[in-house]
Amino acid sequence: MTGSINFLGSYSGIDQSTIDKLMQIEKLPLNQLNNKKTDITAQQNAWKDVNTRLNSLYDKLKALQNSETFDSMTSKSSNENIVTMSASKDAVAGIYSIKVTNLATNTRITGEKIDNIYDAEGRFATLGIEGSFTIKNKDHVEGEEGNFATIDIVADDSLKTIVKKINDETKNTGINATIIDNKLVLTDEKTGAREITLSDIDTETGVSNGTLSKLGLNGVEAKIGKQAEFTINDIPALRDSNTVSDLVLGLTINLKEVGNSTVTVSTDTEKLTKTVQDFVDQYNSTMSFIEEQLAPGTVTDDGTTGRGTLAGDSSLRSLHSTLRRMVTESLGADGDITTIKDISQLGVTTTDRTGKLSFDSSKLLEEFNKDSQNVINFFGDVKGVEGAKDSVGFISKLNSRINDYISSKDGL
Repeated sequence: MTGSINFLGSYSGIDQSTIDKLMQIEKLPLNQLNNKKTDITAQQNAWKDVNTRLNSLYDKLKALQNSETFDSMTSKSSNENIVTMSASKDAVAGIYSIKVTNLATNTRITGEKIDNIYDAEGRFATLGIEGSFTIKNKDHVEGEEGNFATIDIVADDSLKTIVKKINDETKNTGINATIIDNKLVLTDEKTGAREITLSDIDTETGVSNGTLSKLGLNGVEAKIGKQAEFTINDIPALRDSNTVSDLVLGLTINLKEVGNSTVTVSTDTEKLTKTVQDFVDQYNSTMSFIEEQLAPGTVTDDGTTGRGTLAGDSSLRSLHSTLRRMVTESLGADGDITTIKDISQLGVTTTDRTGKLSFDSSKLLEEFNKDSQNVINFFGDVKGVEGAKDSVGFISKLNSRINDYISSKDGL
């Protein structure tokens, strides 16, 4: 067996292990640079995560400056199978007793049965009908094009293709066609007492071309739709639609069945409490993450464990202390704008020495129900109120500090 020969060691006295050690020493500066690069990348990523959380906190706070958070209205029906309501911010809180006598229905024309609409294989057969007819709905104005269409029929048309031609014009006529029991059925898409007018009279001769008769539609009377009939707080009303938005300020009433229901309209305090809870949750999440990044770690025999990526960073420590102080300190508006001086009066308090926030929604609702504008003024900026100083509210003060960090122009 041939052994390996170390010529370098034979002539210089330096063996391969010594060379490997020398190469490792030469690599030390490069290894240190790589380690530093890894640390910097980790710090960059940690700051990006901090920035993302601050952005989310900023957005949660902004929601408390949105007027819809405070003036949204909600409605609850005692029987949603009978009637429901949707309330805008203009709605007035109250109780509405609704009795539905009739629902609005669609006008419909049902033709006579047509023979031989299928071939021997059960497919729609060509009818051999040639001609045309017009469709008008109640909204058509003579001399204008809207709500009107001419349907041209050729010998190769089947009843199915005729239905398609009618439905292709629905956008113009508002009339929909279908086939039921070999009968052509036309329905007005709008509800209420509305007429459908069909005509196959030649404008030049004044004579019918017979198209409607061949389609089973000649002389057939329309079943005229009905208006919705109901009372609201004993006041009678008639409407063409089952969706009524022009009767009570800020309310859209949806009639569903004949019967009685009571609808209660009130301020949507659930939206307000959820918005405050969202802020508290995001604040706690943001602060917990910052604390993880600032953690000094624990020294053990194997080194330091649990040390945060941004441990010792003075900017992050400053942010942490600033947020904690601004959330709990007196931030109420000056003068007579609001009597609320800090957010603890609205149920947001620190739970322990870590500064974690908790939220008691009952305190917020108590203050809001007592004086909603007082609560709104605490959160938002108020200017131009006679006899009081202009004020910068809780949200703007806190978000101004957050913006010092996350601003795309000059944020840290």
